[in-house]
Amino acid sequence: MADKISFDDFVAVMQECFSRGQELTFTPTGTSMLPMLDGKNDTVTFSPPPDRLKKYDVAFYRRSRTGQLVLHRLVGFDKNGGYIFSGDNQYYYEYGVGVDDVLAVVTAFTHDGKTCLPTDFRYRFYIRRMMLKKRLRMCASKVYHFLFKRK
Repeated sequence: MADKISFDDFVAVMQECFSRGQELTFTPTGTSMLPMLDGKNDTVTFSPPPDRLKKYDVAFYRRSRTGQLVLHRLVGFDKNGGYIFSGDNQYYYEYGVGVDDVLAVVTAFTHDGKTCLPTDFRYRFYIRRMMLKKRLRMCASKVYHFLFKRK
């Protein structure tokens, strides 16, 4: 069984790897990125973030208000130049993530024992399908609340 380390220690190890020109691979926990990452057997490989992320990049960032470390997908940009993130298994968006909050970007991941790169065709198709499902879920939720939950 693997030992858990503190968030600050993990970030220090990650930055040390990056300063040596290495990538860092680890197993994330949580369910916000299901079905892409199951949080038990899947791994992600991190590299230092570029100057500016591209839409649909999966980034590892620190929430400025709580200090919590999060692994989510970039779904857009806000008016102030900040990022908008959301997990694949969530339909709410997190606004106002700053460029300085991003600690790393995912350059590869394993799912069900298969390594996948962000440039793979199947992965790009998965992203498009997930974003369509997210929009449909949001729309269905709004219709449901309008029809059945209003007072």
